[in-house]
Amino acid sequence: MRITRKSDYGLRAMVELARRFGEAPVSIGEIAASQGIPDPFLEKIMQELKGAGLIRATHGRGGGYSLQRPPEAISVKEVIEALEGPVALVNCLDASLRCEIERGCPTSAFWAIINERFERALGETTLRDLLALTSTSPGSEPESLAPPKRSRLPA
Repeated sequence: MRITRKSDYGLRAMVELARRFGEAPVSIGEIAASQGIPDPFLEKIMQELKGAGLIRATHGRGGGYSLQRPPEAISVKEVIEALEGPVALVNCLDASLRCEIERGCPTSAFWAIINERFERALGETTLRDLLALTSTSPGSEPESLAPPKRSRLPA
Protein backbone atom coordinates (compact mmCIF):
# COMPACT_ATOMS: atom_id res chain seq x y z
CA MET A 1 0.00 0.00 0.00
CA ARG A 2 1.20 3.43 -0.84
CA ILE A 3 -0.31 6.81 -0.15
CA THR A 4 -1.13 7.76 -3.72
CA ARG A 5 -2.50 10.88 -5.35
CA LYS A 6 -5.87 9.12 -5.25
CA SER A 7 -5.69 8.85 -1.44
CA ASP A 8 -4.47 12.42 -1.11
CA TYR A 9 -7.30 13.74 -3.27
CA GLY A 10 -9.86 11.54 -1.54
CA LEU A 11 -8.76 12.67 1.90
CA ARG A 12 -8.78 16.33 0.82
CA ALA A 13 -12.30 15.91 -0.59
CA MET A 14 -13.42 14.31 2.67
CA VAL A 15 -11.95 17.17 4.70
CA GLU A 16 -13.83 19.61 2.46
CA LEU A 17 -17.06 17.70 3.17
CA ALA A 18 -16.20 17.67 6.88
CA ARG A 19 -15.73 21.44 6.78
CA ARG A 20 -19.26 21.74 5.40
CA PHE A 21 -20.85 19.02 7.53
CA GLY A 22 -24.48 19.80 8.36
CA GLU A 23 -24.83 22.13 5.37
CA ALA A 24 -26.27 21.50 1.90
CA PRO A 25 -24.65 18.79 -0.26
CA VAL A 26 -21.48 19.92 -2.04
CA SER A 27 -21.09 19.52 -5.80
CA ILE A 28 -18.11 17.86 -7.45
CA GLY A 29 -17.28 21.22 -9.04
CA GLU A 30 -17.17 22.99 -5.68
CA ILE A 31 -14.97 20.32 -4.11
CA ALA A 32 -12.66 20.20 -7.13
CA ALA A 33 -12.31 23.99 -7.24
CA SER A 34 -11.69 24.42 -3.52
CA GLN A 35 -9.12 21.59 -3.39
CA GLY A 36 -7.52 21.88 -6.83
CA ILE A 37 -8.53 18.37 -7.89
CA PRO A 38 -9.36 17.42 -11.51
CA ASP A 39 -13.14 16.84 -11.84
CA PRO A 40 -13.08 13.49 -13.73
CA PHE A 41 -10.64 11.88 -11.28
CA LEU A 42 -12.58 13.25 -8.31
CA GLU A 43 -15.83 11.77 -9.65
CA LYS A 44 -14.27 8.28 -9.64
CA ILE A 45 -12.89 8.79 -6.14
CA MET A 46 -16.25 9.96 -4.83
CA GLN A 47 -17.94 6.86 -6.28
CA GLU A 48 -15.50 4.65 -4.37
CA LEU A 49 -16.07 6.59 -1.14
CA LYS A 50 -19.81 6.31 -1.68
CA GLY A 51 -19.48 2.57 -2.28
CA ALA A 52 -17.59 2.28 1.02
CA GLY A 53 -20.48 3.99 2.82
CA LEU A 54 -18.47 7.05 3.84
CA ILE A 55 -20.44 9.60 1.83
CA ARG A 56 -23.89 9.93 0.31
CA ALA A 57 -24.91 11.43 -3.00
CA THR A 58 -27.96 13.59 -3.47
CA HIS A 59 -29.19 13.87 -7.04
CA GLY A 60 -31.03 16.69 -8.74
CA ARG A 61 -30.97 20.45 -8.36
CA GLY A 62 -28.93 21.41 -5.32
CA GLY A 63 -27.50 17.91 -5.14
CA GLY A 64 -23.99 16.84 -4.38
CA TYR A 65 -22.10 14.91 -1.74
CA SER A 66 -22.14 14.90 2.04
CA LEU A 67 -20.60 12.81 4.79
CA GLN A 68 -22.55 9.76 5.88
CA ARG A 69 -21.41 10.28 9.51
CA PRO A 70 -20.04 13.21 11.54
CA PRO A 71 -16.36 14.15 10.92
CA GLU A 72 -15.32 12.80 14.33
CA ALA A 73 -16.76 9.38 13.41
CA ILE A 74 -14.74 8.89 10.19
CA SER A 75 -11.10 7.90 10.49
CA VAL A 76 -8.33 8.59 8.03
CA LYS A 77 -7.77 4.82 7.94
CA GLU A 78 -11.32 4.25 6.67
CA VAL A 79 -10.78 6.73 3.85
CA ILE A 80 -7.38 5.34 2.83
CA GLU A 81 -8.57 1.72 2.96
CA ALA A 82 -11.69 2.57 0.93
CA LEU A 83 -9.43 3.89 -1.83
CA GLU A 84 -6.30 1.72 -1.55
CA GLY A 85 -7.21 -1.44 0.35
CA PRO A 86 -5.64 -2.75 3.55
CA VAL A 87 -2.61 -0.98 4.99
CA ALA A 88 0.63 -2.85 4.28
CA LEU A 89 3.73 -0.66 4.28
CA VAL A 90 5.88 -3.42 2.77
CA ASN A 91 5.05 -6.38 0.53
CA CYS A 92 5.62 -8.99 3.23
CA LEU A 93 2.68 -7.54 5.20
CA ASP A 94 0.29 -7.67 2.25
CA ALA A 95 -1.72 -10.89 2.52
CA SER A 96 -2.34 -10.89 -1.24
CA LEU A 97 1.41 -10.97 -2.03
CA ARG A 98 3.97 -13.62 -1.29
CA CYS A 99 7.43 -12.75 0.03
CA GLU A 100 10.35 -14.70 -1.40
CA ILE A 101 12.10 -14.94 1.99
CA GLU A 102 9.07 -15.39 4.20
CA ARG A 103 10.92 -17.38 6.83
CA GLY A 104 13.98 -15.98 8.52
CA CYS A 105 13.57 -12.40 7.31
CA PRO A 106 15.58 -10.11 9.59
CA THR A 107 13.25 -7.12 9.16
CA SER A 108 9.69 -8.50 8.99
CA ALA A 109 9.07 -8.16 12.76
CA PHE A 110 10.22 -4.53 12.65
CA TRP A 111 7.95 -3.74 9.68
CA ALA A 112 5.03 -5.43 11.42
CA ILE A 113 5.51 -3.13 14.44
CA ILE A 114 5.78 -0.02 12.25
CA ASN A 115 2.77 -1.07 10.16
CA GLU A 116 0.67 -1.64 13.30
CA ARG A 117 1.59 1.80 14.65
CA PHE A 118 0.86 3.42 11.31
CA GLU A 119 -2.53 1.70 11.16
CA ARG A 120 -3.25 2.78 14.74
CA ALA A 121 -2.34 6.40 13.94
CA LEU A 122 -4.57 6.38 10.86
CA GLY A 123 -7.40 4.78 12.83
CA GLU A 124 -7.13 7.24 15.72
CA THR A 125 -7.05 10.30 13.45
CA THR A 126 -10.43 11.55 12.29
CA LEU A 127 -11.59 14.06 9.73
CA ARG A 128 -12.29 16.36 12.67
CA ASP A 129 -8.60 16.12 13.66
CA LEU A 130 -7.58 17.06 10.12
CA LEU A 131 -9.90 20.06 10.24
CA ALA A 132 -8.26 21.10 13.50
CA LEU A 133 -4.84 20.85 11.84
CA THR A 134 -5.91 23.25 9.10
CA SER A 135 -7.06 25.76 11.69
CA THR A 136 -3.96 25.61 13.95
CA SER A 137 -0.87 27.68 13.44
CA PRO A 138 2.02 26.14 11.47
CA GLY A 139 4.20 23.89 13.59
CA SER A 140 1.52 23.20 16.19
CA GLU A 141 -0.88 20.31 16.30
CA PRO A 142 -4.00 19.31 18.19
CA GLU A 143 -3.46 17.34 21.40
CA SER A 144 -4.95 14.22 19.80
CA LEU A 145 -2.17 14.15 17.19
CA ALA A 146 0.76 14.89 19.51
CA PRO A 147 3.45 12.21 19.28
CA PRO A 148 3.89 9.83 22.20
CA LYS A 149 6.63 10.64 24.73
CA ARG A 150 8.35 7.23 24.64
CA SER A 151 10.95 6.27 22.09
CA ARG A 152 11.34 2.47 22.43
CA LEU A 153 10.01 0.37 19.54
CA PRO A 154 8.02 -2.46 21.17
CA ALA A 155 4.45 -1.41 21.79
